[in-house]
Amino acid sequence: MPSLYSSYSLKGHSISNRLVMPPMVCFNWSDEKGFVTDEHVKHYEKRGLGQVGLVVVEATAISKFGRLADSQLGIWKHEQVEGLSKISRAIGTQGSKSLLQIHHAGDKAPKTVASEPLAPSTYELKDGRSTKALTLGEIKGIQKEFLIAALRAEEAGFDGIEIHGAHGYLINQFLSPLTNLREDLYGGSFENRMRFVRELLTLLKDNLPEDFIIGYRHGGNTPTLSEGIEISRELEKMGVDLLHISAGIAKDDDLPKPPESFPYSWIVYTGVETKKSVNIPVVVVNGIRTPEEAEPLVEEGLADFVAVGRGLLVDSQWILKAEQGQPVNPCLRCTPRCFYLIDGTKCPQYSKA
Repeated sequence: MPSLYSSYSLKGHSISNRLVMPPMVCFNWSDEKGFVTDEHVKHYEKRGLGQVGLVVVEATAISKFGRLADSQLGIWKHEQVEGLSKISRAIGTQGSKSLLQIHHAGDKAPKTVASEPLAPSTYELKDGRSTKALTLGEIKGIQKEFLIAALRAEEAGFDGIEIHGAHGYLINQFLSPLTNLREDLYGGSFENRMRFVRELLTLLKDNLPEDFIIGYRHGGNTPTLSEGIEISRELEKMGVDLLHISAGIAKDDDLPKPPESFPYSWIVYTGVETKKSVNIPVVVVNGIRTPEEAEPLVEEGLADFVAVGRGLLVDSQWILKAEQGQPVNPCLRCTPRCFYLIDGTKCPQYSKA
């Protein structure tokens, strides 16, 4: 079996090891204009110098009105490409490969971004707002925005993109019958709920270079594990090169239930189960912080790549130390909430990374 430190060839790109830095938004580092800052470049450069195999850069908004936060990075205008190119160059310092995650928040856009968030359907939100159901013309417009974002990512020097189809954001909203209440070609049946992403992937495949990686972050439990796996199979048929399995839209009482002997979270279990049904590489993620937790997933063939989020936030040299048998800086598992989610510089371990 391959090890965590073995290479992997994906669309002609040699990825030096099986460690992935998952996309983690650096909150409050940018502003409403969405431009890259020096802090972003330094942050990603350290992980590149740490020789992370594959770095997925944080959710980057394809539309100013589809942001998840006021300070989210953007790729909705060409002027943002220059800063993003600094990130791709910084990551590649020691040969790490990079994907840019492109994203639209849909109904998760906060009040400061959209008074009436766009969504597949009209419904009330917990904060009192109502969503605006996308028209057919608006759907085509957003698909084109994703394509333009992908072309800009390629211009900025990234090795590929990761489409954000998880965590309850717009694409995930189209896939789930809990949020997609449409009665036209984009709602109702499984085939219709897949139509938005099917058309998007066709658009991307027709316009991007052959060796440009198209990754997809999938809410693998959308709306159940079995249907999430069916979606994964369809994504493979549509030409997705890499699946990154995380959480999606489902009822709280219908989450996947790993066997008691399974030592990881239900999200990791979802990724492991998905891998059994597809032939493209699968990244698993969630709560994996140490080499001792990560290594068996690859060595036992449960996953092709392991995404280590907080572990890499507190130790950019994680993979180098792990390979040499040195201890890595520990994530302190701060409560009641991870300080990084407020501001990356507030993490008590971040300065040591």
